[in-house]
Amino acid sequence: FFFFKQKTAYEMLRSLVGSEMCIRDRLGCSVIVYSNPLKAAEPEAQTVLAQLSDIESNDFGKKIMDTIALQLKRNEPLSEVSKLMNNIRLDLVNEQRKANVENEAHVRECTSQLNKFNTRITETTEELTTTSFTLANLNSKWQAITARIDAVEDQIRILGSKDQQLRDEKQYTETDFAQRIGQIRQVVEALDIILPKLRAIKGEQGVEEALLELGKIGRNNPISALVQLASTLNPRSLVIIVEKLQSLRESLVAALEDNEAANQEQSQDFSILTGEMETVRRNLEQALNEARNELEQTNTQSSNYKSILQDANLELRSAQQGRDLKQQECTTWSARFSAESNRRTTQLDIIRKIMNILATHIETMEDYVKKRQ
Repeated sequence: FFFFKQKTAYEMLRSLVGSEMCIRDRLGCSVIVYSNPLKAAEPEAQTVLAQLSDIESNDFGKKIMDTIALQLKRNEPLSEVSKLMNNIRLDLVNEQRKANVENEAHVRECTSQLNKFNTRITETTEELTTTSFTLANLNSKWQAITARIDAVEDQIRILGSKDQQLRDEKQYTETDFAQRIGQIRQVVEALDIILPKLRAIKGEQGVEEALLELGKIGRNNPISALVQLASTLNPRSLVIIVEKLQSLRESLVAALEDNEAANQEQSQDFSILTGEMETVRRNLEQALNEARNELEQTNTQSSNYKSILQDANLELRSAQQGRDLKQQECTTWSARFSAESNRRTTQLDIIRKIMNILATHIETMEDYVKKRQ
């Protein structure tokens, strides 16, 4: 790189006045004076030699010194050496300008991309927060619906047990009523048979005739024993017995009517109660179906939000990884740009030092070059 082709560098400025040459560029102007300076004082010469030695400790500086040595060995004009140094300087300045432009573009691109990644991360984080909050609410809703379903199912079971208990009691009551009514009717029917027979004993027929009538009912009918007993009583006692039996019959008939009315009322109450229970049961079943549908909808919503949450987590990881990779890339670029800029700054500093030495201490430079050979 640094064994330069002199004819390919920038045009040498031609505004030379006497022994001075002004090398101009966009960054400023430096004046290199080519004269026949007096021999430098010893301390100053030592300083220049130290500078040249320091320059050669740098790889770039050593290559530059090798190039200068070659130029001087060929007896190239000093103006050509200076022109070469200035062209190298201009090349470095242009390289840095180009690098600055590229770096600015890259910084803008890095900033834009990192902002996009950060926006994705922020939006995804907000989505995760919102989705997690929604899932928590759905979970609470699911628990509440499940508890409501359990409560309604318990109520339906209790209502079914109560309904069955009422029906069992109704059946038992109806069986008891039927037996009781049947017994009362049997007694009434018996009295309907006995009373006319007892009344007949008064003179309409004798005991034998009454027994004959009673015998038609059945051979083991206890009524015959009652008629035989009654036939031995005096008329007054018989009348009292008949009146008592008649009163008993009337009481039994009244009891029969009361029992039938009570049974009818109980049947009506049972119908009303079971009807009300049936209405409650239908309402509970409707509430149960609604709760189950709501639970199914909640499960569907939860499943959807879980998918959203999973996708958001994937998006967050992707955005974070992309941001980290981009940040690493930008950091690497920045470090490389800084290193290259520092390198060019060092090289420009070396060029400026050499150009200054060529302008002010050319003899010291020539002595140094001869000694290094």
